[in-house]
Amino acid sequence: MAIFNYTARSRTGQQVVDVVEGSSRDVAIMQLRGEGLMVIKIDEIKKKSDEKEYSLNPFDYRSIRSQDVEDAFHQIAVMLRSGVSLLDAVELTRKHARIGTRKVWKSIAERIQQGGRLSDALKELGMFSNLSIQLIAVGEETGGLSTVMNQAAVEMATTRKLKKKIVKAVKGPAFTLLFAIGLVAFMLTSVVPEIKKLLKIMGKPMPPITQALIDTSDWFITHGVIIGVFAVIFIVVFVVLYNWPPARWWIDRFALRIPLIGHVFRLSGTVLFCRGMGLLLSSGVLIVEALRIMEALHGNKYMASHVAFARERVLQGSSLGEPLAEKSYYMPLVLQMIRVGENSGTLDDILVEMTEYHNELLEESIDKLTGMIAPFMTIFVGGLIGFVYAAFLVAMFSAAGGSPS
Repeated sequence: MAIFNYTARSRTGQQVVDVVEGSSRDVAIMQLRGEGLMVIKIDEIKKKSDEKEYSLNPFDYRSIRSQDVEDAFHQIAVMLRSGVSLLDAVELTRKHARIGTRKVWKSIAERIQQGGRLSDALKELGMFSNLSIQLIAVGEETGGLSTVMNQAAVEMATTRKLKKKIVKAVKGPAFTLLFAIGLVAFMLTSVVPEIKKLLKIMGKPMPPITQALIDTSDWFITHGVIIGVFAVIFIVVFVVLYNWPPARWWIDRFALRIPLIGHVFRLSGTVLFCRGMGLLLSSGVLIVEALRIMEALHGNKYMASHVAFARERVLQGSSLGEPLAEKSYYMPLVLQMIRVGENSGTLDDILVEMTEYHNELLEESIDKLTGMIAPFMTIFVGGLIGFVYAAFLVAMFSAAGGSPS
């Protein structure tokens, strides 16, 4: 509610100066008219705020991120358990949030103030996961909003940490490879041609390793533009195909069959399915609705299509385990335990257990893959750069009059 400072006249002509509270300026005027006052002037009293309106840190102006949502959900859950109303909790979250995220929480607060639900406000913004929205919707219906918001925050944190670990595992080798390729390209186009000129001037015979390097350099210079064009075309075509649903389905299916990496993708998809389904079912979401949400959450469209297939079969009266077993690429143990859970009525508990078990397997697989990539990259990059330097040194030794042998 806003507070307005007004000047008005009563029916007797007396001037009245006072304050009035209302949800808007028009509402305040109507309220004063109802009291028999003719408003002459009315202005909203702006409350002084201790919010930081600016920051010298440019990162404070970044848009909302996953970690911001996690922290906010944790804070709101704690405040709700302490008896704070949802609107006040969101307002306090907005007040202490980074400058770049306040607009989001302000929009949510306004939606709630108008009588809307938190889950609807999150859905309208389009930047929150379907899993979080559905969990919050269930919490609103059951009265356990603080519990499900905390669960949603934990789920987001777990997913974020896993993604961060995968990116960290790939980032180092990828940077090393790109650096090596750039270095070799520079030497083939800049250094090696100078060596070639020097050897021709001195009339010295080229050692075989140097001749091989020079031939490679000549070929790279001759066909470099064509190689670059084809590389750009390949990237563009791949991006277009990856964003075309039919092609994306086949690409994601192929990714699951790649040795070593495919196993990590399968484990990742299994953990995502088990964690999400376990949370949704334990929160009271119907299995058909839970499958619809999991279909949208799956990044791998091949796995998502099998979740959709399982949902259709469940609607027709089938069990969950039977359609999932048909080439869904989930880990075999999960498929077996889903059948056990359906028969015993403890499917949500079993999915939670399977999440913990396969999450450990996933972390171990990522560590093993990283351990294998690092030596391979060292050998590949070392051999590539070593060949260039060996050819360079042998050529210099030959040019100085020594024997290459």
